[in-house]
Amino acid sequence: MVEYYISSTKYSLQERMTRRGKVYDVVFRIVTLDGIEKQKKLSGYANKTLAKQAYTDFVTSKCELVKNNPIKKKNPQKEDLLVGNLIREYLSALFNQNKDSSIYAKQNIFRIFILNKYESSKIQDLTKEELYHWQDELWKTKNPRNGQYYSYKYLCSIRSHFSTFLAWCESRYGIKTALSEVKKPKRRAPKQTMKIWTREEFEHFLSVVDNPMYHAFFTFLFFTGRRKGEIFALSPEDIKRDSIVFDKSVTRKTFGEATFAVTSTKADKIQEVPICPTVKKELSIYKGASPFFFGGEKPIAYNTLRRNFLYYCKKAEMNPIRIHDLRHSYVSMLIHLGANLMVVADLIGDTVEQVTKTYGHMYETDKRAIVEKLG
Repeated sequence: MVEYYISSTKYSLQERMTRRGKVYDVVFRIVTLDGIEKQKKLSGYANKTLAKQAYTDFVTSKCELVKNNPIKKKNPQKEDLLVGNLIREYLSALFNQNKDSSIYAKQNIFRIFILNKYESSKIQDLTKEELYHWQDELWKTKNPRNGQYYSYKYLCSIRSHFSTFLAWCESRYGIKTALSEVKKPKRRAPKQTMKIWTREEFEHFLSVVDNPMYHAFFTFLFFTGRRKGEIFALSPEDIKRDSIVFDKSVTRKTFGEATFAVTSTKADKIQEVPICPTVKKELSIYKGASPFFFGGEKPIAYNTLRRNFLYYCKKAEMNPIRIHDLRHSYVSMLIHLGANLMVVADLIGDTVEQVTKTYGHMYETDKRAIVEKLG
């Protein structure tokens, strides 16, 4: 008996850790018999095969595949369309097209910078004048965490997300808004210089880290250059005698009950990279935990990591840098040792194009130093 309609056979598998171990959920979109589209999740399967079979059984027994929503929902009048409702519908439509972390980031941007102001506003109230006012206020906003203005890049990202949403409103409901007519402000200040630590600075920082797990974690960050999510996701099986396998990442930006999710790496491939003697020495001291090498039953929480990082920076009497800047510091060391772009990209799990874009200026500095040595 048909209980739901589906317009697509697309689904996504989500991996998560429970006390019983790793389980898989399958997530997909359905349309109820009264024409309401929503997300459906089948949860808690021991492996991917069982999760896929559960999806197949559900669709076969309870769903009818149709190209379009068979129940024509009555379109609300344009004057009844509230920004808050439209944003929730928009994010729901994006669910199967984006990673959890991407949806989470979008949700946060809309919640903090748009819904706080326009939750109950009608979409047609977003006039050109109102959008100019919103943008002016946005560019004056400071990050409550550090009291600093948001970066120009981040502000442009917020504006871009809002613009994409408004374009969706026009496509979905025929509502034209004026954000495209609102001129983007010029960059407020020059782009900040990348902050890095030298090896000597990092070793001074490490000298005050008295917790073996954090001592090892910060060493991994500095001497592998990998993203923190990739190190969060490491298991004992990933640690080899002379190398580490990076094939997954952890994100805490998830929906539902899960506090974190294990996903593919940003490079979306399995990489086994060699490790230096410093990391090998660290592994002789810190033996790790399971299933997560750093954390045990679940990975270290990012906020906990950040809090400890700032604590040890203060203890070492050093000006803190971002945790991600340890990755930049590693790349700086590689470049000064003469590593070419391809080697750097392979070691840090990035593309040559991205390495060139992010770190090209470091090569320019090295070229000048080399030429000067010619005499």
